[in-house]
Amino acid sequence: MKKIVKTLSLLAGAALLLSSCGEDLEILQEHPKQADAQSFMTNYKSVEAEVNAIYYQMHRLQAYGRYLIVLTEGLSDYCYGRGNYATSYETGLTSGAVGFVKDTWAIMYRCIRFSNDLMRQIDNVGLSDADYKALTGEIRFLRALAYSQLLKYWGAVPFFTEDNMDDFNKPRTDEAIIWQWIEDECAYAYDALPKAASIAGRPSKGAAAMLKGQAALYLKHYAVAQEAFESIIDSKQYSLVEVTTADDFAKLYGVDVVSTTEEIFYIKYNRDVAGEFFWMYLCSPNPVRNMGSLGIYTDQVKNKVIANWDPADLRYQWDLYRQTANGTLNALTDNGIICFKFRDTEATGSTSANDNPVFRYADALLYAAEARAMALGAPDATALKYVNNVRRRAYGLKPNVPSAKDYALSDYADNDKFIDLILKERAYEQCFEGKRYADLKRLGKLAEYAVKAGRVASESDVRDAAYWWPIPTDEYNYNDALDPTVDQNPGY
Repeated sequence: MKKIVKTLSLLAGAALLLSSCGEDLEILQEHPKQADAQSFMTNYKSVEAEVNAIYYQMHRLQAYGRYLIVLTEGLSDYCYGRGNYATSYETGLTSGAVGFVKDTWAIMYRCIRFSNDLMRQIDNVGLSDADYKALTGEIRFLRALAYSQLLKYWGAVPFFTEDNMDDFNKPRTDEAIIWQWIEDECAYAYDALPKAASIAGRPSKGAAAMLKGQAALYLKHYAVAQEAFESIIDSKQYSLVEVTTADDFAKLYGVDVVSTTEEIFYIKYNRDVAGEFFWMYLCSPNPVRNMGSLGIYTDQVKNKVIANWDPADLRYQWDLYRQTANGTLNALTDNGIICFKFRDTEATGSTSANDNPVFRYADALLYAAEARAMALGAPDATALKYVNNVRRRAYGLKPNVPSAKDYALSDYADNDKFIDLILKERAYEQCFEGKRYADLKRLGKLAEYAVKAGRVASESDVRDAAYWWPIPTDEYNYNDALDPTVDQNPGY
């Protein structure tokens, strides 16, 4: 069983700092006009305890524990949603899913509000310069991370910092303004945070660089993004976890893993602080955990992303399981496949100890390849090397040793072809990690790739509601600066 990481043990206790810690929907209604009073902070430990309350929110199933992976995967080209997760390119989220993302919105704003409260009060605590720098770097990174999720799925959103948090009536702020703010916040966090995380599950310079690079990609600041991602590579602090068989991926995704050379920033789970995203990928029967909710599945024939995936790729062998015995999945399709990437054979009930890999080194390599090619105007040997590093590992080869599996630069000489190559590798490398949908939207390829995958017949079938989640009704009820007709996302 995975060792209990110190910070996650603290997280369970951090729930006591909150006025409520149940999972009922009422407490997830983030009413902006009810500002929480933070407990009095007098030293480093008291501030750290308040920071743990932010992590507690991020761990919940309404955030990284389920919804921020599973609901986004339902709108990826390689997946199909089912039940409340049966999102559609034509109509967007189901009514059940709309209820779910309302709670995700509330959780992200709760993280932001807690962060703003901390930033407003921390100057009065009397910390040493080193402690002040480390804590403010962590708080500002977590706040920027919460905003990044809001921007990816809702677009322009109300924008609160410690300087304007008392004015609860906020209009939607343009996405580019907030992405620029995130880029700037991460520049501060990069300088403030340690090179190596103080405890597994807390941010480091690498985490700040990843989020800064991501913001820069959204802003099309490609040189900034390149510098951010390549700072991670050039640090030589991280490396791909090497595998020789499919089962070796347990060294990367397994529940016994405390940390790896590939981990940049993960939301950490264990038996005491557990997630539920694995539960939504499983169904009966399967050999790992003979139950599940089957919110997401795929098809090895109908879905062209999966059909075109080389079965010799060890990621294919580790990530996918075809149900051959009669069961839930067979009732949907004869060619159905479920996600096996996150396995927990000792799980009880619907929770598991698998970590959520928010940022890992393979991500840094693939995003660095994109940023470098876009900054230079065309891919070069270094950009292609980043992609080949990931591809070699997928076939059980040494990531840094050239091989017969390598892509050739002559076949991907322009950025259009190279971006398609990167997206293919990301589909297989990041499959079921909740990253695909946002990537396809950012690159303007959601409709194109839905057609390529066989999800829809034509790009016109991908309607407005597929691109954004709806602003919750609660926000209109408590934010007088928003109009439910004018300010709602298209399609809802």
